[in-house]
Amino acid sequence: MTEQETYVFVCDSTSVESGSEAVFEINDREVLVVRSAEGELFAIEDNCPHANECISGGRVRNGFYACPHHGARFELSTGKSMTNLSTKPLICFDVREVDGKIEAIVPQKEKKKFIPGGAPPGFGPM
Repeated sequence: MTEQETYVFVCDSTSVESGSEAVFEINDREVLVVRSAEGELFAIEDNCPHANECISGGRVRNGFYACPHHGARFELSTGKSMTNLSTKPLICFDVREVDGKIEAIVPQKEKKKFIPGGAPPGFGPM
């Protein structure tokens, strides 16, 4: 594993009980950890790619997460958008539970630079 692929401590398991969620700052990113009613853990970036707002505070149902702002729905296991409100997926992170602790692989967020005279970062086809 490289340094970016190392699990880091997020919180104690008791911090995110069944049917709940919590936001943690990891490597300059806001990470939403969700535990479904069935006890399955998910870790996603706390940002709705449709609304560009925090996605925390939404609803979890049947493995999907609904954004509290516009109702855009995403599959928690893959981040895939399930509505036509967003073509971009959620950013998902590997998460695990070991010895009463929740850990995740969360790479450092890349900072995009503006190049004078060029298109702004993220503008145009990729």
